[in-house]
Amino acid sequence: MEKYLVTIEFRYRDKPKNENDCSYKSKTITIGVYDTFNEACENGNNILEVMESKFKLHVFPSGEKAKKERFSKNGGSFKSKKALITNLAYLQTPFQFFAQIKTLKYTNTNESIDDIVTAIKRYKHSKNLNK
Repeated sequence: MEKYLVTIEFRYRDKPKNENDCSYKSKTITIGVYDTFNEACENGNNILEVMESKFKLHVFPSGEKAKKERFSKNGGSFKSKKALITNLAYLQTPFQFFAQIKTLKYTNTNESIDDIVTAIKRYKHSKNLNK
């Protein structure tokens, strides 16, 4: 079974609390977990619309405005699921952000452990062959 997790990570600077504190901060929020990739795209795009209402599109040196970025089931010209959107060359924000859709796979724990142990054995076997 698969589900789709939509998150947005914000990276920004803040006044340090003390001299040992770094001014760099990161905050990740969960938008939701969805049954289909299309639902995840739709809800992720709703958040991007909120961002676009608060910040201007990036303007290139040529004067051309950036296109509005969107999650999509076909990834536009990439021919695969588009699952990461950033502010780079998209929105003029005073912070960085990374909106993404991650696939959550629910699997049997015993099968997963068996697969991992088998992989370790393959690795050790190939390492011994290359000596």
